[in-house]
Amino acid sequence: MKTFTLVFLLSFVSLYLAAQDIPKDVAFRLQQIQFIKNNNLPVKVELLPRYINTDNSEYKGELTPDSIFYFSSLISLSDDDNENIFDAYWMGKIYSSNLTISGYSTPEPLPKNINSKKYYNINFSFNKARNILFFTRCSKTAYPHLICDIWQSELKNGSWQKAVKLPEQINQPFCNNTQPHLVETPKYSVLYFVSNRTGSEGGLDIWYSIYKDGKFEDPVNLGSIINTQGNEVTPFYDLKDGMLYFSSDEHIGIGGYDIFYSKGALSDWSEPTNIGVPFNSDYNDVYLTLNQDQKSGYFSSNRPNKKYSHRECCNDIYSFQWNYPKDSTKQIVTIDTISKMEQIQSLIPLTLYFNNDEPDPKSDATTTLTNYKLTISNYIAIKEKFKQEYARGLNADDQLIAKQAIEVFFKDSVEKGYYQLLDFCQLIKEVLQDGKTVTITVQGYASALHKSDYNFKLSSRRISSFVNFLREYNDGELLPYLTGETKNRLQIIEVPLGSQEAVAKNLSANIHDQRNSVYSIAASKERRIQVVNIQID
Repeated sequence: MKTFTLVFLLSFVSLYLAAQDIPKDVAFRLQQIQFIKNNNLPVKVELLPRYINTDNSEYKGELTPDSIFYFSSLISLSDDDNENIFDAYWMGKIYSSNLTISGYSTPEPLPKNINSKKYYNINFSFNKARNILFFTRCSKTAYPHLICDIWQSELKNGSWQKAVKLPEQINQPFCNNTQPHLVETPKYSVLYFVSNRTGSEGGLDIWYSIYKDGKFEDPVNLGSIINTQGNEVTPFYDLKDGMLYFSSDEHIGIGGYDIFYSKGALSDWSEPTNIGVPFNSDYNDVYLTLNQDQKSGYFSSNRPNKKYSHRECCNDIYSFQWNYPKDSTKQIVTIDTISKMEQIQSLIPLTLYFNNDEPDPKSDATTTLTNYKLTISNYIAIKEKFKQEYARGLNADDQLIAKQAIEVFFKDSVEKGYYQLLDFCQLIKEVLQDGKTVTITVQGYASALHKSDYNFKLSSRRISSFVNFLREYNDGELLPYLTGETKNRLQIIEVPLGSQEAVAKNLSANIHDQRNSVYSIAASKERRIQVVNIQID
C-alpha cells in the first residue's frame, strides 16, 4: 500500500511539473526530493540533553566502545552559520562525556595539549586502540579567512602528548584541510579528510591518503561520483559494510546539506543514495557516525526543535536508533491497580545514592536545578576513581578485594537503585492515569563529613534533584500531576534529615582521610535519599 501511494504521488508530481513546462532534469530532481520527503524511515531520533547541546553549535558526536562520548562545541564568529557552515570562522573545543545507564555525564574539555589556546580545535578521529587522535586546528591569525590543518596526538602513560601537524601531503599550504576520519585495515590505514586543495571537483571535496610504513602517500580525490561542484563533507566510513557516509549540498537532497551513503572504498564508489527522512530535513544535516552495534549513532543538524527553542543558526547533536516494528502477535497484559500497588510496595524503600557533596557542591541552597539523572551519571562516570582511592595504600591482595567491593556497591546499590527508580516512575504514571492521587514520602541523608546545618541543606538538595527527575521523566509525563493541572495529584512529602548521629560516630569525618570519609562504602551508603512511604487514594 505504501509503495502504491508513493508511485501515485510521483505520477501526480510528474503531471503537475509537465503542466508547468519545467525542464526534465529539474522535474526529475523535484520528483526525487518529494519521494525522499515522503518515505519516512523506521528510525527513532532524539535530541541530546541541554548540557550537551548548548546555545552554541555542537558537531560530530561519536561514541567509543568503552562508552565515552566525544563531540565538538563551536562558536561561529561570522553571521552566516546557517548558509555556509563549513566556511564560517570558528572558535571551539573537543569534549568528552561518559555515557552511563542514566545518560551522559557532564562534558569535560580534552586537555590543553589537544584544546590549545593558540588555535580553534574541532573535528576528530581515533585509531582503533584510541591512543592516537587526529583532529583539526584552525589558525586564529587567519581571520576572516579560514585556514585549517590536521594534527595528531599520542596517548602515553595516560596523558595526551604535544600535538604534531601532519605533513604537507595532507596539509597543503593555503588550503583548508579538515574533518579527518581514520580507517584501519590489516595491511594499511586510510585517512579520509576534506579539503579545497588544487584538484578538487569544486568547493570542498573528500580525499583519502594511504598510511603505510609510517608515511602518508599523496592524497587522492574520491572522484566525481562522490565529489561534485558543490561541497562534500564529514566523511565516516563503516569498514564492516564497506559504506561511506557523508554530507553534500549538491547531490539530490531536500534542503541544505543532506546525508548520503555510497558503497565502495578509496576511488571506487557506487552512486550515492540519499539516506532519507528523518536523518535529513530542510536544513543542514551532517556528521553521521555509527556506534559499534551499527544500529544506532549520531548526526548533527540545525533543524528547529521545540525542546530548546534554538535559533536555526545553531547545530545540535541528535542520536538515532533504528526502530523496527515489534511483534504484533504478542499479547498485551493489563494489570489492575491492586497489582500495581503491590509492585510499587515491593520497591519500597527505594534508595538512591549520590557522590560526595552532590548536587551543587559548597552551596547553601536547599533546592537545585540539577536532575538526579545527571547526578548519577556523573557519579557512575568516576567509579574507577573510587576504586583507586579506596584501594590506595593497601597491599596487592587487599587492593583487589577493595576494588571488587566498590564494583559490587556500584552495581548492586547505585545502578540497581536507578533501574528501580525507572520501574517506580512507570508504575506511578500508570496509577495516576487510573485517576488515583499518589503521595510519596522522601527522606534525605548526608555523610558525617560536614556540619549538621550544611548536611540538612545538602539533604534537601538531594531530594530536590529527585523531584526534578519526576518533573522531567519521559519528557514531562508526570509534570501535570505535580503542578495541579489534573484533578488527581502526585504529592511529595520532603523530609531532609542530614547525617544520622548514631552512624556518624562510626564514620570518619576527617577530610584528610578521604579513603574513609569520601571513598569508603560506609560513607557512600550515607549519601542517599529514600522513598520510605507511598499512599494511593
